[in-house]
Amino acid sequence: MTQMSTRKRLWFYRVLTLTATAAIVHLLTVWAAPRLIMRVLMDGPMAHALNMQNQAAFPLPVNAASRSVVMPSPDMLYSVCVYDVSAGPVQIKANPGLQTYWSVALYSANSDNFFVLNDRKAAGKPVDLWLVSERGNSDGPVVPEGVQVVVSPSTKGFLLMRVLTGDYEAEKSVLEPARRTLVCNKV
Repeated sequence: MTQMSTRKRLWFYRVLTLTATAAIVHLLTVWAAPRLIMRVLMDGPMAHALNMQNQAAFPLPVNAASRSVVMPSPDMLYSVCVYDVSAGPVQIKANPGLQTYWSVALYSANSDNFFVLNDRKAAGKPVDLWLVSERGNSDGPVVPEGVQVVVSPSTKGFLLMRVLTGDYEAEKSVLEPARRTLVCNKV
């Protein structure tokens, strides 16, 4: 058997170290980036300015200068809520009553989208959800009849309601009351 020369061995360890470092940095980035982004979204300046902790908030309509969300859509009106189910269920209600597209999406603390309800799935019925932690609602209040229970994979997360608009100024009188039907509060 031939032994590696000192020079080859040195290069082998350099390449091995570089590869291992790149793999570790990649894995940490893939794991940490979504969590950091969600932490800024849920606890950052916008969250405090809108006071959206366990209550619905209604940001201004998006325009060309809006950049609080990367590449926001001016065809959508947004309603938001940061939920926290650590101390008990959070009730989510909405009754947009619109003939156009709307959706309610729930995101966990690592940015995973784990629940979506839109106008087609709702089929004209109002949104009535109880959001609970993975440990359930065993020590909480009794869930009312007809309410859908949704289990959150994290204790904190983000709710995003979208309402489609073609011409906000012309449709404002219908769309604003529709999106403001969103309720997000502790039970």
